[in-house]
Amino acid sequence: MNQLERFKAVCKGQPVDYVPIIGFPGASGLAFGGAWGEVYQRLLDTGMPARIKGWNEKTLWSPDAAKSWSDFWGTITPLTLDFFPAEPAAGAKYNKKVDGKFEILEYETGALTKQLIGNDDIYSMPEFIKYHVRDWDSWNIYKKLYMPGKLWSPDKIEQHCKKFDNRTFPLFMSLGSTWGEVRNLAGTELAGTLLYDDSALVQDIIDWQNDIRKKNLYPLIERLKPEILQLSEDCCFKQGMLISPSHFEKFCSPVYRQVVDLAKSNAAEIVIIDTDGNINELVPLLDKTGVNATYPVEVKAGNDLITLRKKFPNFIFMGWLEKEVINEGNENLIENEIMSKVPAMIKTGRYFPNIDHSLQPMCTFKNLCCFMKLLYNVLENPEGQFYEFA
Repeated sequence: MNQLERFKAVCKGQPVDYVPIIGFPGASGLAFGGAWGEVYQRLLDTGMPARIKGWNEKTLWSPDAAKSWSDFWGTITPLTLDFFPAEPAAGAKYNKKVDGKFEILEYETGALTKQLIGNDDIYSMPEFIKYHVRDWDSWNIYKKLYMPGKLWSPDKIEQHCKKFDNRTFPLFMSLGSTWGEVRNLAGTELAGTLLYDDSALVQDIIDWQNDIRKKNLYPLIERLKPEILQLSEDCCFKQGMLISPSHFEKFCSPVYRQVVDLAKSNAAEIVIIDTDGNINELVPLLDKTGVNATYPVEVKAGNDLITLRKKFPNFIFMGWLEKEVINEGNENLIENEIMSKVPAMIKTGRYFPNIDHSLQPMCTFKNLCCFMKLLYNVLENPEGQFYEFA
């Protein structure tokens, strides 16, 4: 089997020669092309061979680093759509001021962000002092600045599409989000209260995204027929959903059903939602729309995939392995974390094991090797070049 055939078989719950490790943007886990910044340096410092490349400091993710990582660790880096078929939006200009170890970004939308210098490399959460969207006026300014430009010519689009023909790896395509974008633009608190205080503004933000999606991305789905369609919502927290089920069904579900219909008509294997937090309340809502997958299934949010699997036998899950067991001093936790979850889930099918989110700066190369060796033994996965170090 090639990697595309293997991926499809797991998604369908069919027999497979071995279960692969695959990760998607947003919560890549042990896959999707490696590590960067402090995590990458930590792995080098604790013994990882220097021939394994890290992400480029300017562009972050890079195909060379992805291949280097995947070859060594035996993971799958899916193909990802690497173009947007229209001229770029103008975007919001900003001024940057340095304040000690922080930098302050002042945007023309009125947004104000405080973050550590070199934040892209450190990958820490900025402090959003003011968000881009605070009311209708600020939303209209943002909407104008971030409206994509003229659609490319059919010939130019076709040129960029051709490289994905005759592929042997699954193709991943992100379609943005629904209420998740409201939260990104307005902050969680305002995004929640707007559902009650100004639902028309929430709907306008969602409709604006959907119009862009229909015009620019839906034709690409019909042309490329990607295996993976993703929406990034982050609509849950440790105790459950950040948005009520009734609001979810009103604002999010109509878009999801539209995407699912498009996915079915173009033979996509999964429509997957990227969300943090506890998904117990969310999965039934997703299932009703036809969405059939979610990731990264955070451990500390109290998720229990074995219980969820009994209720949703055809749902596809990714993740659910605690990343902290790979950190220094936690090596005694590795065996139980894998053996208490992976064998049972693999028997049920439709499960891609991975850590929830990504490696942390406290990880060690030795612990990662031990983790991967045990995991691959359980999966009967023969890939990777790390065994001599394990």
